[in-house]
Amino acid sequence: MRRSANGALVATKLVEQWRSIQDSYFRTAGALDRALEAKFDIGLNEFEILDLVAESTDAACRMKQLGERTPMTQSAVSKVVDRLEKAGLVSRQTCADDRRSVFLELTEAGRALHASAAIEHRALLKENLT
Repeated sequence: MRRSANGALVATKLVEQWRSIQDSYFRTAGALDRALEAKFDIGLNEFEILDLVAESTDAACRMKQLGERTPMTQSAVSKVVDRLEKAGLVSRQTCADDRRSVFLELTEAGRALHASAAIEHRALLKENLT
């Protein structure tokens, strides 16, 4: 079966768009990771978890929600949360109603670090994506 020249052109343009999206993502993620590490001693994954917890409308964020709101695996989320907890930036609380559920809260240090890092994060997003 022969593909039409138009079909090949459309496929080529789709591949170019995909590569452009990838390039933009990797360039932006790299810039964010380097800046956050240099200025705040956290990586992009750590910041993303802090940001999701800070955005939570509840007083605390369920660990399960984090896994659903990030492309990280549940195992990766747990490892990142372990690092944040050891750094004193988050605390885990077991749910009184369901002992299998774990809530995550920002500590005072976590709130302060997030507030400063979020300014840098948003500025770099604006710089790289607009």
